[in-house]
Amino acid sequence: MLICDTHADTLCARTKHWNDGVYDVRREWLMQPEHTRVQAMALFIPPKGMEQTPTIVDEQLEELKRMKAEGFHQIRTVDEALPGQPNIMLTIEGGEAFGDRVEGVDEMAAQGVRLAALTWNTPNALGQPALVGNDTGIKPFGWQAVRRMQQVHMAVDVSHLNVRGFWDLLEHDVRPMASHSCAWALCPNERNLTDDQLRALFEVDGFVGVNFYAGFLSPECKADIDLLIDHMAHMCELGGEHCVGFGSDFDGIDAYPEGLRTANDVPKLIDRLLERGFGQKLTEQIAGLNFKRYLESI
Repeated sequence: MLICDTHADTLCARTKHWNDGVYDVRREWLMQPEHTRVQAMALFIPPKGMEQTPTIVDEQLEELKRMKAEGFHQIRTVDEALPGQPNIMLTIEGGEAFGDRVEGVDEMAAQGVRLAALTWNTPNALGQPALVGNDTGIKPFGWQAVRRMQQVHMAVDVSHLNVRGFWDLLEHDVRPMASHSCAWALCPNERNLTDDQLRALFEVDGFVGVNFYAGFLSPECKADIDLLIDHMAHMCELGGEHCVGFGSDFDGIDAYPEGLRTANDVPKLIDRLLERGFGQKLTEQIAGLNFKRYLESI
Protein backbone atom coordinates (compact mmCIF):
# COMPACT_ATOMS: atom_id res chain seq x y z
CA MET A 1 0.00 0.00 0.00
CA LEU A 2 1.13 3.55 -0.72
CA ILE A 3 1.33 5.62 2.50
CA CYS A 4 2.03 9.36 2.20
CA ASP A 5 2.49 11.72 5.14
CA THR A 6 2.54 15.36 4.05
CA HIS A 7 4.26 17.01 7.02
CA ALA A 8 7.06 16.34 9.52
CA ASP A 9 9.64 18.61 11.16
CA THR A 10 12.38 15.99 11.24
CA LEU A 11 14.96 18.10 9.41
CA CYS A 12 14.86 20.91 11.96
CA ALA A 13 14.60 18.46 14.86
CA ARG A 14 17.76 16.73 13.69
CA THR A 15 19.52 20.03 13.06
CA LYS A 16 18.63 21.62 16.40
CA HIS A 17 18.39 18.39 18.43
CA TRP A 18 15.02 19.33 19.84
CA ASN A 19 14.38 15.68 20.71
CA ASP A 20 17.77 14.78 22.19
CA GLY A 21 18.36 12.48 19.26
CA VAL A 22 15.07 10.55 19.58
CA TYR A 23 13.00 11.18 16.46
CA ASP A 24 9.46 10.32 15.46
CA VAL A 25 10.59 9.55 11.90
CA ARG A 26 13.44 7.07 11.54
CA ARG A 27 14.83 5.41 8.45
CA GLU A 28 14.00 1.88 9.55
CA TRP A 29 10.42 2.85 10.40
CA LEU A 30 9.78 3.78 6.78
CA MET A 31 11.32 0.57 5.46
CA GLN A 32 8.31 -1.75 5.50
CA PRO A 33 8.33 -4.29 2.62
CA GLU A 34 4.55 -4.40 2.38
CA HIS A 35 4.25 -0.61 1.97
CA THR A 36 5.64 2.22 -0.12
CA ARG A 37 6.16 5.07 2.34
CA VAL A 38 6.52 8.74 1.36
CA GLN A 39 7.41 11.13 4.18
CA ALA A 40 7.34 14.88 3.55
CA MET A 41 9.97 16.79 5.52
CA ALA A 42 9.78 20.56 5.88
CA LEU A 43 12.43 23.23 5.82
CA PHE A 44 11.15 25.01 8.93
CA ILE A 45 11.58 28.76 9.51
CA PRO A 46 11.70 29.70 13.25
CA PRO A 47 9.56 32.38 14.95
CA LYS A 48 11.83 35.32 14.06
CA GLY A 49 12.24 34.11 10.52
CA MET A 50 15.53 34.44 8.71
CA GLU A 51 16.49 37.31 11.05
CA GLN A 52 16.99 34.77 13.83
CA THR A 53 19.47 32.67 11.90
CA PRO A 54 20.04 33.38 8.20
CA THR A 55 21.67 29.97 7.81
CA ILE A 56 18.66 27.97 9.03
CA VAL A 57 17.68 26.79 5.53
CA ASP A 58 21.27 25.89 4.60
CA GLU A 59 21.68 23.96 7.86
CA GLN A 60 18.58 21.89 7.15
CA LEU A 61 19.65 21.27 3.55
CA GLU A 62 22.98 20.00 4.88
CA GLU A 63 21.06 17.72 7.23
CA LEU A 64 19.12 16.44 4.23
CA LYS A 65 22.43 15.53 2.58
CA ARG A 66 23.45 13.61 5.68
CA MET A 67 20.15 11.77 5.74
CA LYS A 68 20.54 10.81 2.09
CA ALA A 69 24.01 9.48 2.90
CA GLU A 70 22.34 7.35 5.62
CA GLY A 71 20.04 5.80 3.02
CA PHE A 72 17.03 8.11 2.85
CA HIS A 73 15.81 8.44 -0.74
CA GLN A 74 14.71 11.93 -1.83
CA ILE A 75 11.93 12.00 -4.41
CA ARG A 76 10.23 14.75 -6.40
CA THR A 77 7.20 12.72 -7.52
CA VAL A 78 5.33 9.95 -5.75
CA ASP A 79 6.02 7.67 -8.71
CA GLU A 80 9.73 7.84 -7.82
CA ALA A 81 9.07 6.26 -4.42
CA LEU A 82 10.70 2.87 -3.88
CA PRO A 83 8.79 0.08 -2.11
CA GLY A 84 10.21 -0.76 1.29
CA GLN A 85 12.58 2.22 1.23
CA PRO A 86 12.65 5.48 3.28
CA ASN A 87 11.36 7.92 0.65
CA ILE A 88 11.32 11.60 1.63
CA MET A 89 9.92 14.65 -0.16
CA LEU A 90 11.17 18.16 0.61
CA THR A 91 8.69 20.88 1.61
CA ILE A 92 8.75 24.36 3.20
CA GLU A 93 7.07 25.64 6.37
CA GLY A 94 7.43 29.42 6.17
CA GLY A 95 7.80 31.39 2.95
CA GLU A 96 10.81 33.25 4.36
CA ALA A 97 12.76 30.37 2.83
CA PHE A 98 12.30 32.13 -0.53
CA GLY A 99 14.34 35.07 0.78
CA ASP A 100 11.78 37.73 -0.25
CA ARG A 101 12.85 37.13 -3.86
CA VAL A 102 10.69 35.47 -6.47
CA GLU A 103 13.86 33.78 -7.75
CA GLY A 104 13.94 32.04 -4.39
CA VAL A 105 10.99 29.93 -5.53
CA ASP A 106 13.07 28.60 -8.42
CA GLU A 107 16.02 27.94 -6.11
CA MET A 108 13.86 25.95 -3.71
CA ALA A 109 12.25 24.06 -6.59
CA ALA A 110 15.76 23.14 -7.77
CA GLN A 111 16.38 21.62 -4.33
CA GLY A 112 13.33 19.40 -4.83
CA VAL A 113 10.71 21.36 -2.84
CA ARG A 114 7.23 20.29 -3.98
CA LEU A 115 4.98 22.24 -1.61
CA ALA A 116 5.39 25.32 0.55
CA ALA A 117 3.39 26.81 3.42
CA LEU A 118 3.32 30.57 2.89
CA THR A 119 3.59 31.28 6.62
CA TRP A 120 4.28 29.58 9.90
CA ASN A 121 2.91 31.27 13.04
CA THR A 122 4.51 34.68 12.43
CA PRO A 123 3.68 37.26 9.74
CA ASN A 124 6.08 37.56 6.81
CA ALA A 125 6.32 39.20 3.40
CA LEU A 126 3.87 36.70 1.88
CA GLY A 127 0.94 36.73 4.27
CA GLN A 128 -0.40 36.54 7.79
CA PRO A 129 -0.85 33.40 9.91
CA ALA A 130 -4.05 32.16 11.49
CA LEU A 131 -2.80 32.84 15.02
CA VAL A 132 -2.33 36.56 14.34
CA GLY A 133 -5.65 37.62 12.81
CA ASN A 134 -7.42 38.49 9.58
CA ASP A 135 -6.73 42.16 8.95
CA THR A 136 -4.29 41.25 6.14
CA GLY A 137 -4.54 38.63 3.41
CA ILE A 138 -1.99 37.66 0.76
CA LYS A 139 0.61 40.42 0.42
CA PRO A 140 2.11 41.70 -2.86
CA PHE A 141 5.21 39.51 -2.64
CA GLY A 142 2.96 36.63 -1.63
CA TRP A 143 1.12 36.92 -4.95
CA GLN A 144 4.43 37.01 -6.85
CA ALA A 145 5.59 33.88 -5.04
CA VAL A 146 2.27 32.06 -5.50
CA ARG A 147 2.21 32.72 -9.25
CA ARG A 148 5.77 31.49 -9.60
CA MET A 149 4.99 28.42 -7.46
CA GLN A 150 2.18 27.56 -9.84
CA GLN A 151 4.51 27.89 -12.81
CA VAL A 152 7.04 25.46 -11.31
CA HIS A 153 4.30 23.07 -10.08
CA MET A 154 4.91 23.70 -6.38
CA ALA A 155 1.81 23.29 -4.24
CA VAL A 156 0.57 26.25 -2.19
CA ASP A 157 0.11 25.06 1.40
CA VAL A 158 -2.47 26.94 3.51
CA SER A 159 -1.77 25.23 6.83
CA HIS A 160 -0.94 28.12 9.22
CA LEU A 161 -2.35 30.74 6.81
CA ASN A 162 -5.15 32.97 8.11
CA VAL A 163 -8.75 32.81 6.91
CA ARG A 164 -8.53 35.95 4.77
CA GLY A 165 -5.43 34.65 2.99
CA PHE A 166 -7.15 31.31 2.42
CA TRP A 167 -10.11 32.94 0.68
CA ASP A 168 -7.82 35.27 -1.27
CA LEU A 169 -6.22 32.21 -2.88
CA LEU A 170 -9.52 30.48 -3.67
CA GLU A 171 -10.97 33.67 -5.16
CA HIS A 172 -7.97 33.94 -7.50
CA ASP A 173 -8.26 30.39 -8.85
CA VAL A 174 -5.39 28.96 -6.80
CA ARG A 175 -5.94 25.28 -5.93
CA PRO A 176 -4.12 24.91 -2.61
CA MET A 177 -3.61 22.16 -0.08
CA ALA A 178 -3.34 22.04 3.71
CA SER A 179 -0.46 19.76 4.66
CA HIS A 180 -1.28 19.42 8.37
CA SER A 181 -4.66 20.72 9.54
CA CYS A 182 -7.78 19.34 11.22
CA ALA A 183 -11.53 20.06 11.28
CA TRP A 184 -12.65 23.15 13.21
CA ALA A 185 -16.12 21.64 13.67
CA LEU A 186 -14.63 18.91 15.89
CA CYS A 187 -12.01 21.10 17.56
CA PRO A 188 -12.43 24.91 17.28
CA ASN A 189 -8.77 25.90 17.06
CA GLU A 190 -7.46 28.76 14.89
CA ARG A 191 -5.20 26.32 13.07
CA ASN A 192 -8.10 24.14 11.95
CA LEU A 193 -10.28 24.55 8.87
CA THR A 194 -13.99 25.37 9.03
CA ASP A 195 -16.55 23.35 7.11
CA ASP A 196 -16.84 26.18 4.58
CA GLN A 197 -13.09 26.13 4.01
CA LEU A 198 -13.03 22.35 3.71
CA ARG A 199 -15.92 22.28 1.23
CA ALA A 200 -14.19 24.96 -0.85
CA LEU A 201 -10.95 22.96 -0.92
CA PHE A 202 -12.77 19.80 -1.92
CA GLU A 203 -14.73 21.58 -4.64
CA VAL A 204 -11.48 22.59 -6.35
CA ASP A 205 -9.89 19.14 -5.80
CA GLY A 206 -7.43 20.38 -3.20
CA PHE A 207 -5.98 18.26 -0.42
CA VAL A 208 -5.94 18.13 3.40
CA GLY A 209 -3.42 16.12 5.39
CA VAL A 210 -5.01 15.58 8.80
CA ASN A 211 -2.72 16.61 11.65
CA PHE A 212 -2.02 14.08 14.43
CA TYR A 213 -1.50 16.75 17.12
CA ALA A 214 -3.86 16.04 20.02
CA GLY A 215 -4.39 19.78 20.57
CA PHE A 216 -5.89 20.12 17.09
CA LEU A 217 -7.97 16.96 17.46
CA SER A 218 -9.53 17.77 20.84
CA PRO A 219 -9.97 20.94 22.94
CA GLU A 220 -8.77 18.90 25.90
CA CYS A 221 -5.58 17.94 24.02
CA LYS A 222 -6.38 14.27 24.54
CA ALA A 223 -6.93 11.97 21.58
CA ASP A 224 -6.75 8.43 20.30
CA ILE A 225 -6.65 6.93 16.82
CA ASP A 226 -10.45 6.87 16.63
CA LEU A 227 -10.70 10.62 17.23
CA LEU A 228 -8.14 11.21 14.48
CA ILE A 229 -10.27 9.07 12.18
CA ASP A 230 -13.36 11.05 13.24
CA HIS A 231 -11.74 14.15 11.71
CA MET A 232 -11.10 12.21 8.49
CA ALA A 233 -14.66 10.88 8.48
CA HIS A 234 -16.06 14.39 8.97
CA MET A 235 -14.05 15.63 6.00
CA CYS A 236 -15.24 12.72 3.88
CA GLU A 237 -18.84 13.58 4.78
CA LEU A 238 -18.19 17.07 3.40
CA GLY A 239 -17.09 15.62 0.06
CA GLY A 240 -13.44 14.97 0.73
CA GLU A 241 -13.17 11.26 -0.06
CA HIS A 242 -10.67 12.03 -2.83
CA CYS A 243 -8.93 14.87 -1.00
CA VAL A 244 -8.08 13.67 2.53
CA GLY A 245 -4.85 12.11 3.74
CA PHE A 246 -2.25 12.06 6.52
CA GLY A 247 -0.32 15.12 7.74
CA SER A 248 1.17 13.87 10.99
CA ASP A 249 3.40 16.79 12.08
CA PHE A 250 5.81 14.23 13.53
CA ASP A 251 8.88 15.76 15.21
CA GLY A 252 7.00 19.04 15.54
CA ILE A 253 4.37 18.16 18.17
CA ASP A 254 4.41 17.10 21.81
CA ALA A 255 0.96 15.54 22.27
CA TYR A 256 -0.02 12.49 20.23
CA PRO A 257 -3.08 10.26 19.79
CA GLU A 258 -2.79 7.27 22.07
CA GLY A 259 -1.18 4.44 20.12
CA LEU A 260 0.17 6.70 17.37
CA ARG A 261 3.46 8.03 18.73
CA THR A 262 5.85 7.59 15.79
CA ALA A 263 6.00 6.87 12.05
CA ASN A 264 6.36 3.22 13.03
CA ASP A 265 2.75 3.27 14.31
CA VAL A 266 1.12 4.53 11.11
CA PRO A 267 0.14 0.99 9.95
CA LYS A 268 -2.07 0.83 13.06
CA LEU A 269 -4.00 3.77 11.65
CA ILE A 270 -4.43 1.90 8.37
CA ASP A 271 -5.75 -1.14 10.20
CA ARG A 272 -8.17 0.93 12.23
CA LEU A 273 -9.54 2.67 9.14
CA LEU A 274 -10.38 -0.75 7.74
CA GLU A 275 -11.90 -1.88 11.04
CA ARG A 276 -14.05 1.28 11.10
CA GLY A 277 -15.58 0.26 7.76
CA PHE A 278 -13.86 2.70 5.43
CA GLY A 279 -13.28 -0.14 2.99
CA GLN A 280 -10.15 -1.08 1.08
CA LYS A 281 -10.54 1.50 -1.71
CA LEU A 282 -11.21 4.52 0.50
CA THR A 283 -8.51 3.47 2.96
CA GLU A 284 -5.96 3.28 0.14
CA GLN A 285 -7.07 6.71 -1.10
CA ILE A 286 -6.65 8.30 2.33
CA ALA A 287 -3.39 6.49 3.02
CA GLY A 288 -1.63 7.86 -0.03
CA LEU A 289 -3.44 7.85 -3.37
CA ASN A 290 -5.27 11.11 -2.69
CA PHE A 291 -2.01 12.99 -2.18
CA LYS A 292 -0.49 11.35 -5.25
CA ARG A 293 -3.48 12.43 -7.32
CA TYR A 294 -3.35 15.99 -6.03
CA LEU A 295 0.37 16.43 -6.59
CA GLU A 296 0.13 15.07 -10.13
CA SER A 297 -2.83 17.35 -10.89
CA ILE A 298 -0.88 20.55 -10.22
